[in-house]
Amino acid sequence: MNSADNAVQLNELISSVKNGNQQAFSQILEKYRPMLISLVSKYENDDLTKSLFEDLLQEAMVVFYNAILNYDQTQTEVEFGLYARICVSNALVTQIRAINKRRAECSTAFSMQDVRKEDLLEDLEKEIISKENLSTIYKVIKSNLSDYENTIWHHYMMGRTAKEIGALMRSNEKSVANAIYRIRKKLRTLLK
Repeated sequence: MNSADNAVQLNELISSVKNGNQQAFSQILEKYRPMLISLVSKYENDDLTKSLFEDLLQEAMVVFYNAILNYDQTQTEVEFGLYARICVSNALVTQIRAINKRRAECSTAFSMQDVRKEDLLEDLEKEIISKENLSTIYKVIKSNLSDYENTIWHHYMMGRTAKEIGALMRSNEKSVANAIYRIRKKLRTLLK
């Protein structure tokens, strides 16, 4: 199945989820579960207990579900995988901040309510700016990468390894790894 067929199938599943089909959500979740686990795993060094890790993974799944419901299928500039990754990443950062604040509160005697309001406003502002810039960034990426590079970048951003991408694209793992290196170098230069 080529990437165009995958996109059509994904769009159909997203529409089904929006119409209340939980089976469609399960299918999409299964496809993106490695990405969610990868995003949560980034915080393992933050003294996460197993139960806290599971809580964050559950939070990631809830945000992922909301990302499906809120994804605008009429636009063509941001693919769902990238949109969902950004939504989940932002939510996890907010959760980790909240956890760290609760830990700090336990060790201090003063109230942090005013600071929390400011932090929430700051987080909201950052999210709005992020969404506004996302469209511009995506256009820069899409217009400066070849179709092959765009396909590799899409899979890479979904959390797949060079080996997995190579298998999907029937390509050599080393070639894919080299392409990822070139793409990252090109994008660093372009996005400065």
